[in-house]
Amino acid sequence: MKILVALLLLPVLLGAQTVDQGKEELKKGRIAEAKKVFESVLQSDEKNAEAHYLLASVFMRRDFRNEDEASDHAERAAELSPENAEYQYMYGAALGSKAQRAGVFKQAFMAPKIKNAFLKATELNPNHVQARIGLAQYYLRAPSIMGGDTEKGWENIEAAIKLDEFTGRMTKYRILEQDKKFVEAEQELKLLTAKLPKEWRVWKATGYFYYGQKKNDEAVGAMNKYVDLRPDTADSFKSLAEVQLQKGDHSSAFTNLKKALALDNNFITAVYLLGRTHEAVGQKKEARESYQRVLELNPSENMRKLAEKNLKELS
Repeated sequence: MKILVALLLLPVLLGAQTVDQGKEELKKGRIAEAKKVFESVLQSDEKNAEAHYLLASVFMRRDFRNEDEASDHAERAAELSPENAEYQYMYGAALGSKAQRAGVFKQAFMAPKIKNAFLKATELNPNHVQARIGLAQYYLRAPSIMGGDTEKGWENIEAAIKLDEFTGRMTKYRILEQDKKFVEAEQELKLLTAKLPKEWRVWKATGYFYYGQKKNDEAVGAMNKYVDLRPDTADSFKSLAEVQLQKGDHSSAFTNLKKALALDNNFITAVYLLGRTHEAVGQKKEARESYQRVLELNPSENMRKLAEKNLKELS
């Protein structure tokens, strides 16, 4: 009898161990391997809610983006474990991402499911920051006929800020910026830089905010703070060079792009900006070489189009 019980429990034990193995692969950044593990688990145990959730999270990643798969697996996880706030949140997030590329009629069909998933997540765990933000964004962006409610939206943003100052206020800043409420958006960034002066992400966001507003001196100042806090990253020097290029300080842009590429010689954005800087000072040959190298580095579709456009204009 003991042997029989052990044999019956074996698949469950192996499934749990395999899920843990998949999570270890995620920690190591081996996403493709983790995906295979979770898929293998579900082949033998289709009702493993955690495997469905983790597979949904894989399909929400940029390199494995598939909103259909993500929403299907997240929905299954939420069905199998309806009292898990994280699964409910993931379902709302995945379905919300899918809705962004859907037609109007499909969006209307998905809207109550998205809202209910976020709402249930916050009911199960009132301290779930991302669920609060998801619900807030739904209320703020959905039309009233689909349950949109501006007042409730801002209430949830303020609740998120109380739970996590950085995440909540950064979300508030981005919403205000998207709505072109630039004075209010800037105020949120100033509050963050005052309260979290050692948080590099705040300075980077501030730099790009001023960059977009063409306030170049303020942008350079913020990006210098970013570099001070992250002198070991290519992105900090690239970001500083980008705002210096817009300001017309080509010498400083060259200096910081060289520093970025010394840290990461294959940093595609830095290579592209180097081309733009060469072009800005009339060095067409060097600019063409940089744009050509961008194409050789397997860039994103958008970056490929930009490099090809610049090469065409120089030819």
